[in-house]
Amino acid sequence: MNRTLLKGIAYLTVACLLWGGMAAAVQYIFAASPEFTPLGLVTYRQLGAGLVYVILGSIVMPRRLYAPFKNSRDCFDVLLGGALIFGAHYCFFESIYYSNAGTGAIFLTTIPLFAALYYAVFQGRPIRKAEIVAFFLAVAGVALIVTDGDFASLKFSPLAIVWGMASAVFAAAFSIQPLRVMSRVGVTPVISWAVMTGGLIAAVFCPPWTVGIHWTTQTALSYAFIVLGGTVIAFWCYLACLKYITPVVAGLLTCLEPLSAFLFSIVLLGVTLGVWQMAGIALILLNVAVLALAKPDKIT
Repeated sequence: MNRTLLKGIAYLTVACLLWGGMAAAVQYIFAASPEFTPLGLVTYRQLGAGLVYVILGSIVMPRRLYAPFKNSRDCFDVLLGGALIFGAHYCFFESIYYSNAGTGAIFLTTIPLFAALYYAVFQGRPIRKAEIVAFFLAVAGVALIVTDGDFASLKFSPLAIVWGMASAVFAAAFSIQPLRVMSRVGVTPVISWAVMTGGLIAAVFCPPWTVGIHWTTQTALSYAFIVLGGTVIAFWCYLACLKYITPVVAGLLTCLEPLSAFLFSIVLLGVTLGVWQMAGIALILLNVAVLALAKPDKIT
């Protein structure tokens, strides 16, 4: 098995585990603090994470942190990445608002499909058989986990479909768009300024001082995990994995995120595990195995 591929899978697995834990924290915050709207949480999340990235970068790599601003093309790529991050997060929360969390997770499984179509159309890269098999395994696995076999629980309203597909397109674009500038200036400068830019864009639509929040110890700890674990560490690991695996493979493996969220719900929220959900877990693990054993593709 290719060690480079395994390194990429390891980075992405860490990111998905943290995103899954973040989902439980978000669920708690929305329940405990109704004044937190989806857009308000996006603003607080990205501004907080952006500040952490910039502060840490200024300490650890003060010169490299500002490298993207020395070249107009690099600067544009980073700012565009920030807009894509904001679009992906905001559209995803809106898709959940018009449907439910389970339906939102289904939409995320289409991210690798959009990435594969981009490479097929613009770079002439054929879609591999292993990726097709993995795509169907991912969709089926996530569907079984979030529904436990009861597909009537999914709510595919027209607005939910529009927002969900838009979220997947933005997320797929962000998995491809920053690769060039990352190869020039590194992962940390790109993710630092992209997340900060996304937070500033969100703040235009929802200024943080307009969100009246009653902070408690539990709410503050949940927010801290969302920022540090679910954003700072998770996004760094996600972009780092793109040095070792293609955006298509990365997208196929992000099905580990709803699996992680479900496992956190079992441990922290007392959710029970059904038979169909166990089958879904098996399909997702099989998806990982198919991609891990497949011949590695060239990173472009």
